[in-house]
Amino acid sequence: MSFIENIKEKNQFPIIFVGSGITQRYFKDAPRWEELLITLWEKVRERESYFEEFHKLQSSGLDNFHIYLKLAEILEVDIDNAFYERRLTIENIEIEQAHREGLSPFKQCIANIFSNLEIKKGVEEEVKSFAQMLVKARFIITTNYDNFIEDCFNLLNQSVKVNVGNEGLFEKTNDYGELYKIHGSIKKINSICITENDYEKNESKLAIVNAKILSNLTEAPILFFGYSLTDENIRSLLSDYSENVSYELQEAAARIGVVEYKKGEQNINDVISSIPDLGMYYTKISTDNYKEIYDIVSEIEQGYLPSEIAKYEGLFRRIIRVKGQENKLQSVLASFVDISQTTSEDIKNKNIVVAFGDDTYIYKIPSYVDYIREYFNSTNEMPLEIALTFLTKQSMRTDIPFNKYLNRINELIENAKRDKYIQKLSRWEKKYKESGLESLIDLSKDKVSKKYLERLAPLKNPQEIYDLAGVKEYSKIYYIISNIRNFEQTDITTFIEKLLEEKSDNSLNKTEYRKLFMAYSLLMEE
Repeated sequence: MSFIENIKEKNQFPIIFVGSGITQRYFKDAPRWEELLITLWEKVRERESYFEEFHKLQSSGLDNFHIYLKLAEILEVDIDNAFYERRLTIENIEIEQAHREGLSPFKQCIANIFSNLEIKKGVEEEVKSFAQMLVKARFIITTNYDNFIEDCFNLLNQSVKVNVGNEGLFEKTNDYGELYKIHGSIKKINSICITENDYEKNESKLAIVNAKILSNLTEAPILFFGYSLTDENIRSLLSDYSENVSYELQEAAARIGVVEYKKGEQNINDVISSIPDLGMYYTKISTDNYKEIYDIVSEIEQGYLPSEIAKYEGLFRRIIRVKGQENKLQSVLASFVDISQTTSEDIKNKNIVVAFGDDTYIYKIPSYVDYIREYFNSTNEMPLEIALTFLTKQSMRTDIPFNKYLNRINELIENAKRDKYIQKLSRWEKKYKESGLESLIDLSKDKVSKKYLERLAPLKNPQEIYDLAGVKEYSKIYYIISNIRNFEQTDITTFIEKLLEEKSDNSLNKTEYRKLFMAYSLLMEE
């Protein structure tokens, strides 16, 4: 199974890295790093002098990465001076504005270049697939300055929280559905990271980003698009990864995928590769068929998009923060099973609903049938307070078993709540002490059609009575109630259990069934 198919099979939202190769794939004349520097160089110096300066730095022993940082440092000084000396006009920024707001003319030049990029013709379908993949990312990290990723979300009418620089890195979050632009954004020109000084300031941020990724690796694979493995950002991450995560070769390679452009290649070729000096393994994915990769990842479906998970998590945190500080936070249990005790396998097999709201409206269960099935269940899965709260909402005219919970009411810790429940249930207790089972038996005798009595009388087992053909179900249930004292206890118990297991909720909600369950509960308590 390929790396991409494995992600889909495991149904995991991946962490996605987007590098400059993606901008170059979809936009005309999108510059590589050196091309960008040469374009800027020509604004203030002769083109040939760029190469002269480059080789001076190279002869001092610097690699290309650090040479580019040094050249950007030189450019920043030259362009800023030329701008303030009015030798250079820069669109979208005025001298007084730059001075007053502390804006960088040099970085405004960079922002202008990336703001004016034109998308290539014929890439529309692939870009749409790219956008559909991005909304399935657990979170996205990019070193690009442009707005392409944000535009992709807008294309699908989706939103994404954008964190520029160190924004969002220190916030409590599960890291769902966010975009981290760690090298800045053209919307915030001073955030752009391109000089040696910028990178030095950015080192601490990169360490935090790496820690954030490593902490999520057990749950999310990583996909790199538009990067080379000579990129310092990738090498920094992979170095931290190899030092802190001790996965075996196959498992490590199944967690990190680097998509490498191979012109014209329509197959998606996987090969396990290594970086010897870092002592780590990854999957190299060589192809020109990026759309197929995007489409496969887009098929991941967990019920919610990562952005929606982030939204609800944020609401949950805010509710806890605001109401918790006021000491007014309530937990409304909408299930009669203690979900905190369920296993992962249990959760897979249950229909789970997560809800936020006013407890007046969220409190929908247990229904009568939920309650009655649980009442006669010996496991006592329904928490006491849920059962008692349900009972206190019932009319005094309702026939509903209650003694099981009245006998446990002292288990409640809070005296105020205990007293409230006792008050309601004591009224029910008084009602049935005065009328009791006999009144239900007498009432039921009058409900049985006389034309059926001759056929019903010889039968002594409630199941035989219920299975008798040609008699209305209504009359059979009332006949069973009227004779409930005459049955063997095991027979009536078995009959009740079978009804609760096999009959539909609509049937069990009928008046005759409600009276049967009430009569049976009173019989068991005698």
